[in-house]
Amino acid sequence: MNTSELVEIINKESEMNPDAHDGSYELMRNIIVSYATIDDYSIIDYRDLNAVYAMAVGTWKLNAEKKKEYINSGHLSVAEKERMANVIDDVWDKACLGKYTNREGKGPSIGMFGTGFYSFERMADNESSQRFIRMMIDISSMDDDDLIYARCEKVFDDNFKGMQAAAASVILHCLKPLTFPILNSNFGDGTVFDSLGIALNKPGKLVTYIENCRKIKAFRDSNLTIKNYRILDQLPRKYDISGVSTFYPSVDEYDPGFTQEQWFDIVTNPDFIGPIWGRILAMFYLEKDGTSCTALSKKYGDDPSGISGCISQMCMNLQKKTQCPIYTGENSNKYWLIMFQYRPTVKGESGSNIWRLRPELREALSEIDIMKYLDKTSKTQIDMPLNTILYGPPGTGKTYNTVVYAVSIIEERSFEEIANEASEDYESVKSRYDKYISDGRIAFTTFHQSYGYEDFIEGIKPIMADGEEDIGYRIDPGVFKAFCERASIPSSKQTDNYGIRKDPAIWKVSLGGAHDNPVRTDCMENNHIRIGWDDYGPEIADSLDEIGSGKRVLNAFYNVMSIGDVVLSCYTSSEIDAIGVITGDCEWDDSYGHYKRIRRVKWLVKNIRENIVEINNGAQMTPATVYWIGIPLKDILNIVEKYKPQNDKKASINDEKYVFIIDEINRGNISKVFGELITLIEETKRIGASEAMTVELPYSHKKFGVPNNVYILGTMNTADRSIAIMDTALRRRFSFVEMLPDSNVLRAIGADKVEANGITLNVADMLDVINERIAFLFDREHTIGHAFFTSLKDDPSVDNLGKIFEKSIIPLLQEYFYEDYSKIQLVLGDDGKIGDNKQYQFIRDEEVEAHKIFASAVELESTMKYTIQYSAFDKIQSYKMISKNL
Repeated sequence: MNTSELVEIINKESEMNPDAHDGSYELMRNIIVSYATIDDYSIIDYRDLNAVYAMAVGTWKLNAEKKKEYINSGHLSVAEKERMANVIDDVWDKACLGKYTNREGKGPSIGMFGTGFYSFERMADNESSQRFIRMMIDISSMDDDDLIYARCEKVFDDNFKGMQAAAASVILHCLKPLTFPILNSNFGDGTVFDSLGIALNKPGKLVTYIENCRKIKAFRDSNLTIKNYRILDQLPRKYDISGVSTFYPSVDEYDPGFTQEQWFDIVTNPDFIGPIWGRILAMFYLEKDGTSCTALSKKYGDDPSGISGCISQMCMNLQKKTQCPIYTGENSNKYWLIMFQYRPTVKGESGSNIWRLRPELREALSEIDIMKYLDKTSKTQIDMPLNTILYGPPGTGKTYNTVVYAVSIIEERSFEEIANEASEDYESVKSRYDKYISDGRIAFTTFHQSYGYEDFIEGIKPIMADGEEDIGYRIDPGVFKAFCERASIPSSKQTDNYGIRKDPAIWKVSLGGAHDNPVRTDCMENNHIRIGWDDYGPEIADSLDEIGSGKRVLNAFYNVMSIGDVVLSCYTSSEIDAIGVITGDCEWDDSYGHYKRIRRVKWLVKNIRENIVEINNGAQMTPATVYWIGIPLKDILNIVEKYKPQNDKKASINDEKYVFIIDEINRGNISKVFGELITLIEETKRIGASEAMTVELPYSHKKFGVPNNVYILGTMNTADRSIAIMDTALRRRFSFVEMLPDSNVLRAIGADKVEANGITLNVADMLDVINERIAFLFDREHTIGHAFFTSLKDDPSVDNLGKIFEKSIIPLLQEYFYEDYSKIQLVLGDDGKIGDNKQYQFIRDEEVEAHKIFASAVELESTMKYTIQYSAFDKIQSYKMISKNL
């Protein structure tokens, strides 16, 4: 596509109304208004840059609530933080009601840019943060582009630290969409401008950003009819634009410094390359022109997040061993650039970026037998038991390790491998864990004393059907049953192919009444569903507060039913004749004489007759036009598979791993919660195992079994309850992994030293001393975990250590020893702090003489009074005197 053709395409685009496109514009304007209220800008730091940047970015892990977190961590006043929270809520409500044309996938979103959010911590200094926000405030009231550019140039000089063109451009664009073009690497990185013949100067650099803005503006004003730069930003996603073959960063921008010979030494080193990493390199080696992790997952069956995680660990490991330079521009995958270059994907390609091996690395790989690693059998086999409990005292990393265990299970990589990666970059592992939760591959629940079978397996809940006054009842699955049903669905890829969203609602819809009729025929032929209530007109209020008898139906059809949900066409009270997936929003079609409300549908099967009474918990369908129906997706897909042509049928099993995490498993009444499932979770009784079992559930009377691809991972705090008195049935069916305090963890991460006033405290040794004393006075199940002290890695101050003792250690010891303060003194060495050293006692003791309290106390002996001496927390000597050897 040449420049003139591209210009012609662009000039056919309609001008974009920013506030109709996405809520980021409103959010950015408002947060700058908030920062304009600050009197003292010296308090501004990187956290305020985070808050501003979060207004532009919108991904699955930077939702509305996360945006509020970034705002609350900044330095706005309480009133402005509350105001911004209300603005975010209002914008999110608009997104949910479909007020914005920009949507993330098929669901609502706010934030146009899918950049993996990173913090400006340790990147932007205070002065740069303050200069940037003052600049944003100043230009917010300007209208002249030349004046705006001149103001920005004063800030974007060589002294500005922590931000490059990618982040700056998306922030500035959201404030001034007609002034600032977007040079975000995830959405074009200048490739559309290359195709237009605009020669940008180092598009990734902030110092040249305004120079490039002027070039782009001059071209736009001379050749294009549109003004909003977001249209250009979206163009590579809509059209196959030439010029996207440019891979970034160029050698001039970044070179890790390895020659082909050095790469050969690296890839032939057995300490670096092995079955897992070799397999990843082999996959990319075969794709000479580059590929995405998503495309590789479809081709080879590996999980895309697993591929991504392997690359992150491989590149970080290489950098750690060689100390090679790291890319300094803005890219959430900067370690990847040691081994890869990238370009954004275009229409028709899967994933966000196309990655290709660096030329020198590719040449090195051509000299070895890299293909031997591509054998699927080289993938790590998970040898972890299906049922595992991590147990130990508080603060020993049980929750942290559930993340590592869960990711290793799903990605089918060894625990040690993921643990090593987490030690270097925990955020990368945690972000994948969060993504697996979002995808439904991991679920989490916490047991407590009132937790029951109905919460875990299934229970009865009241409902009121449309148009009826009597209360009815439905059987709802508990969290574990619902999770097992999801894990039993043949494959997540199957639902992707059908267009079904994660955890879809299942809807019963009546199309013109029962049996064959013209409305039903039209819906089947034209791939939509139609309902009536035409008297209320085409415009339906968002709240539907005054709509009358049709309120429940129209509210479901307009506001609750979502794209990706499943619809069952009701033929009779017991039969359905079609199954479809919602593909469009609500429309009003005046071409029909009646039943004018429609939603587009992709029919998976139609012209069938299937009795669903049994899978609907024995209930028949009611005459109501639209309502939610409690049939598991697994049962729906079984019907679809039944009527699909043989060559269209999918695999009947799901070999993907799922992890169900039960926190505080020992706090629940196991017999009450698990019921008959206590037998079904045994490895030999799982569905697909040699002695597979199912049971008939008491409420639904349906057969149920636990799939053998579901791993149950529990945590148990031994300070709450000893493993020795746990339910015997549970103990027999779980493997137990003990997690004890480990001071070496503090040494390994650099959280083992605190210095003040020329005195150094060995925190790791202090922890060992405290735990040795607790074990002697109580037992080892009530020791203190190392995780309480890990924050000393980033803040090794006495102030931070004092907060740890005041907020965590002292309350824990009070609980352990039932406020027997004499024993707490023994643990903390306070018994040896006498005379002038009593100022260093955490638990201060004073003798109380009875005769000074009571008028007549001849028979009463003196006693000891104990108080927490808070001033001791601020003195390093208080900790040094816990033991003579610290």
